[in-house]
Amino acid sequence: MSKRTRSSPKAQSTLRPSSVPPASIAGVAWRAVLVAVACVVTYANSLSGVFILDDQATIVENLQIRDLRQFSSVLFPEPGSSVSGRPLVNLSLAINYAIGGLNVRGYHAWSILVHAICALLLFAIVRRTLQLPRLREQFGARSNDLAFAVAILWAVHPLNTEVVDYLTQRTESMMAMFYCLTLYLAIRAASSSRPKAWEGYAVLSCAMGMACKESMATAPLLVALYDRVFVFDSWRQTFRNRRRLYLGLAATWLVLAALVSSGPRSAVGGFSTGVPVWTYLLNQTVMITTYLRLTVWPRSLVVFYGWPLPLTLWQAWPYALFVSALGIATLVGLKRAPRLAFAGCWFFATLAPTSSVLPIATEVGAERRMYLPLMAVIAVAVVGACAIFDRARHRWPLIAKLFSPRVAFTCGVIVLIALSASLAAVSVARNRDYTSALTLARTVVERRPSGVAHHIFAEQLTAAGRHAEAVAHLLQAVALGDSRASYALGVELFNAGRLNEAIEQLEAFLRTAGLPYRLVPQWLEPPRDEVAAARLALARAFAMQRRWPEAVEQGQRLVAMTPSSAEARGLLADALFGQQRFDEARVQYQEYLRARPNDEHALVNLGVTMIAGEKLDDAIVAFRRAVQVEPRSATARRMLAMALIDRGDYEEAVRQAKEGLALHPDDASIRDLLQRASAAGGGLARRPGS
Repeated sequence: MSKRTRSSPKAQSTLRPSSVPPASIAGVAWRAVLVAVACVVTYANSLSGVFILDDQATIVENLQIRDLRQFSSVLFPEPGSSVSGRPLVNLSLAINYAIGGLNVRGYHAWSILVHAICALLLFAIVRRTLQLPRLREQFGARSNDLAFAVAILWAVHPLNTEVVDYLTQRTESMMAMFYCLTLYLAIRAASSSRPKAWEGYAVLSCAMGMACKESMATAPLLVALYDRVFVFDSWRQTFRNRRRLYLGLAATWLVLAALVSSGPRSAVGGFSTGVPVWTYLLNQTVMITTYLRLTVWPRSLVVFYGWPLPLTLWQAWPYALFVSALGIATLVGLKRAPRLAFAGCWFFATLAPTSSVLPIATEVGAERRMYLPLMAVIAVAVVGACAIFDRARHRWPLIAKLFSPRVAFTCGVIVLIALSASLAAVSVARNRDYTSALTLARTVVERRPSGVAHHIFAEQLTAAGRHAEAVAHLLQAVALGDSRASYALGVELFNAGRLNEAIEQLEAFLRTAGLPYRLVPQWLEPPRDEVAAARLALARAFAMQRRWPEAVEQGQRLVAMTPSSAEARGLLADALFGQQRFDEARVQYQEYLRARPNDEHALVNLGVTMIAGEKLDDAIVAFRRAVQVEPRSATARRMLAMALIDRGDYEEAVRQAKEGLALHPDDASIRDLLQRASAAGGGLARRPGS
């Protein structure tokens, strides 16, 4: 093939698969239908799944998907979210919302549909690859069967459940769909007499993948490598024949760069997260080994693997040696066995954006990262098993005699049914974990306990009203190094009335907000809203213990942080009032009441500060307003009557005292005020009870 070029009719006919007879077309169709049915059957019970973890921010609280007509808002999500810089994913969520609002079934149906499309594209890619000249003689006659086996095993494999069941992870499945579509269209272009249209579609597909997730960045490189391994004899020939396609695919990197710069997400990944590159790389050798183990034995799956651990080379050397051996074998194989090595390149290239040297501080590993790499592993397993069996039949006549082509085919079908049924059963069971956020969080604690795992589980226990259990898990989270859990723990202890313990946890949390260095992982750095909420709870706890100086300090810090917060003003005012700093308290109450004019407690206290400042008339105005807001308030009636007596308005004081006594006949202080007002007013009121 080294002399063939794109302009050569002979070259094109060689690359083009032979014409497919009608019977073969029917064979492709029913296999494709079975693959799609397998996806639907395996994930049918996922339709009852709930919104979990990032789904709350990505879907439930995402206001930019609420109106599909606001197209610019839909395509440019707010920075810091899981869909920032991923406009097509946000658009898909907006379409879901337009159809069914927050009905979770529609979102799951979309995930199943995209997963089925990925499986069908995998079927098409493997089938066409096995029909190319370099593999046609060995596998061409069985290309439909082998492609079907690869696609159906991948479709039902439990490692893919996170992508399908965890709705936010449609970022992964949609990116994978365009990744596979780009390669499929490039393959079609190589075998077409009119390649321009196919190449144009491939470039468009690649650009759309870039608009779903950054991992799409490796697609142009793998398309070029595929051409070199399966189609052309040299890199020179590869670039000469496909230069136009490669330039178009490379141009989509500009799309990716523009999207990343326009929609940055929260700073949890990158070289500035505080996780050393070497530490993250060592962690990835452990994770890649774990992924491969789960490929063979997909048990004890978890949705969250926690943060990178401070591993040393001594601790990670077996895993590092294993992964290094795989990498070296892949590089050597590009010379000696390039078609097998391509699978290794696919595996490492699709994992590289998340599982190499670029640290992701909040998540050391994730099963969703195996969505694309798993395709290569299963393809090698299926096609490799077929090749090994062929060689065994050729070498050993006894095996050839025992396994005729018909018997071998029957055995293969039985093995495929057994494997696919077993994998599907595990996937169906795993889907059930996603039907409850509490159940899912429990699986993480049981299977991969960590500080943040206990924290997540505690949040779900709190939502379920199981506060005592939540406190126990939050204590474990803090003990395991999750300093952010101190905030949630402090709030739980405060609500339980354990004020001293609550203060201890809240102060520990706030100390992490004032550190002169960045926390590792960066996720531990307290968000501004949590810091404000912690100061609010701490101020309340101090106030309940009548520790007014500490309450004032927290209130002042809170007002400085959130000057527009009425709640902060109210707390500071109460603390200043408790410390008898009435002039300062009056200012804060006035600011507070501008936002909350109907707060009876604040109105009464404002009146008291007015009296302390010898502003009796203003105090009476405040007390009258308090009585209007809450006519049944004994305190408001009492304070108004007292102020009226001080002003000498005995008749009005008697009326207010009478009304207060009618509402609260057992209130001795109001009865006393009525007697005082009556006596001072010369008997304006009859004796109570007369």
